[in-house]
Amino acid sequence: MSDENNSYVPLPKNTPAFICAGCGAVALDRESICTPQGRGTRADWCCSESGAAPSYCRNAVHTERYQCKNCGQVAVNSGLLCDPQKMLRPEEK
Repeated sequence: MSDENNSYVPLPKNTPAFICAGCGAVALDRESICTPQGRGTRADWCCSESGAAPSYCRNAVHTERYQCKNCGQVAVNSGLLCDPQKMLRPEEK
């Protein structure tokens, strides 16, 4: 599914998400982040105040990222955000 599609539907707010201690991004799968810090839900993440998390994976494991147009949070999986926009990889900037 394209994130540019107007029929995009985010995952339910109680969807479990894992948070990376290294970059602050979230993912559906614990293996999709370098340094799992903890587990929360999509509701804990999207629309919460964004810190100054880097826009890319410091370990270059998951450089495909999405950023919420509303709150600025970053996720590996677009479904964890209410209004995702694909981010450019560092080498594409």
